[in-house]
Amino acid sequence: MLSLIKLEMKKMNIRNILLTFLSINVGIIGIFLLFGLDEEATAEFLVNYESVFMLMEIFIVAAFVIYAAVLLSHMIIEEFRDKTISVLFMYPINRRKLLVAKVYIISMLTFFFVILSNIFVFSSFAFFNTIFHYISEPITLDMLTERALHTVLIAFSSSGMALIPLLFGMRKYSVPATITSSILIIAVIFSSVDSSTLYSFIAIPISLGIIGFLIAYLVIMKAVKADF
Repeated sequence: MLSLIKLEMKKMNIRNILLTFLSINVGIIGIFLLFGLDEEATAEFLVNYESVFMLMEIFIVAAFVIYAAVLLSHMIIEEFRDKTISVLFMYPINRRKLLVAKVYIISMLTFFFVILSNIFVFSSFAFFNTIFHYISEPITLDMLTERALHTVLIAFSSSGMALIPLLFGMRKYSVPATITSSILIIAVIFSSVDSSTLYSFIAIPISLGIIGFLIAYLVIMKAVKADF
């Protein structure tokens, strides 16, 4: 399994992936800076650290769940659509392990990118806060500790949630369906009802994460039996 993971990672354009990661983070930081330029936006979104954490989480999870759908499209959906996966299946390689390796890479990238982005974006916001004084209250160690634990849970849920689009993309090997379904998932869980979202209840994203892993397992079990 480890050799398959290494093989798949060699096929990936790591440079482009890292550039995308940095671009997403710079974009999120830019949004916060734009909010800081508008007094009404500052009063609404940058009230306290709790609101900043929530806003940051929304942008990060949304961005990387959608980006995971792009990676799923490139690494799995397109290979089935173009039947290039059949070439790999001709070699004495366990089909299930090959697909698990692909899914594992995407899931782990999502997990670590969500964690690293939370660190990067919040550190940047804290730096700019010392200059522009958006929030006057001090950040405490207890607050950071609680946030760190929460971030790990969110990263786990995101890594599973990012796999749900496989269910839609593998039906007709459709790239648009894969990416569109990820956008719809984000739209639903972050839609606001009475000033709260489905995502604000931690049990929901965690449940979606578990469902995502289950979906990936079922899709892989079906895909290994496909004929070309």
